Amino acid sequence: MVAAITAYAAARKRILGYDSAPTWALGFNPREVVMKYPLEVGGELMGQLWIVGFPHAKDIKFRLQIVLDGPICRLDYTDETHPNSIDGYTNGFVPMIVVGPHYHSWPINQRFFRGATKPPKLHDALPYMEPGRTFDAVLRWFCTDTNIDSLPGSHLIGLPGPGLLL
Repeated sequence: MVAAITAYAAARKRILGYDSAPTWALGFNPREVVMKYPLEVGGELMGQLWIVGFPHAKDIKFRLQIVLDGPICRLDYTDETHPNSIDGYTNGFVPMIVVGPHYHSWPINQRFFRGATKPPKLHDALPYMEPGRTFDAVLRWFCTDTNIDSLPGSHLIGLPGPGLLL
């Protein structure tokens, strides 16, 4: 399973539906909404790009993740404090704690796979240190890092407006 997820992570992917306005659905809690974009790999639908928005947040706040039978990577552009695993810290993979925007990449989390039938929980993260601070800049960086084809300037992927009602 690790080899299959690693191959998927390395494969070129294309977002479908980027040219349509987002249709938001309820997220995991009442403060968040989610939009799921299918990903195409080698002509087949395989996995999704999830964008989680926080329409009532006063500052820019969102999550980007690739889901393939479970999340395989996630960028949390939030103000959260996140503890990492002890072994990740002691082995020098990650800091003990990350504060603010951080990235749970597949390469630093694949060691948590223990033979389950879906990807493991994403325990470890590194601080997001890229210069982009707008949603579009962070989305484009995430796409590049996860081998998703570049989006055209006219794409309609965006965050929900303040006070979005569902």
